[in-house]
Amino acid sequence: CSNCGLCKTDVGIASVTDSCAFIGDGMARAEGLEERVHGRSRAYDASNLDEAYFGVHDEILLARGNVGGAQWTGVATGIALAWLEAGEVDAVVVAGSSEDGFGSPEPVLCRTKEDVLRGRRVKPSLCPSLAILDQVRDDASIKRLLFCGVGCSVQALRGINKGDPVKALNLDELYVLGTHCVDNSPTPEAAKKFVSTLPGVGEERADDVLAYEFMAD
Repeated sequence: CSNCGLCKTDVGIASVTDSCAFIGDGMARAEGLEERVHGRSRAYDASNLDEAYFGVHDEILLARGNVGGAQWTGVATGIALAWLEAGEVDAVVVAGSSEDGFGSPEPVLCRTKEDVLRGRRVKPSLCPSLAILDQVRDDASIKRLLFCGVGCSVQALRGINKGDPVKALNLDELYVLGTHCVDNSPTPEAAKKFVSTLPGVGEERADDVLAYEFMAD
């Protein structure tokens, strides 16, 4: 379980067995979702394996953001801000924190720049991003939503209501900004315990750590 939050909602609980990335066919369902979401499945070409690795796409771009206090340069945060400030969406869902550093991650339904900025940096422990969906469904002012989240949460979101989350959430449009999966801990306490064991950090400096990342295998 990645604590995506789906089973904590009224709108999503009936879809858990068909949507959860860790039940039944699990993440293997992602391939079936591609054609419905993108209009086609990924192309497997021995001479070009880009889609085999990165999924269905029209173009791959190298980007750099300019958001202060981000994990890297703030590309994902910058995109979410741009969509909200341009009026392309009514609200944005991000994984925020209850406080700086290792505060408990929590979903944030964003209406302002300040709300979106709470989503900066990779969270060190699991966040129930979908737990906020009942609030989205019940808010008549939200008709266009941008959801920012990791793959297991996105897959669960896409599977709601037998693949029709837009109808279940009373939306006109649903956009997804997927972020990469991260190595994290089950709880903020476990994350703090982990960093406190690192050379040069220790218990005395664990509270100074705002974020961390793992090198690729």
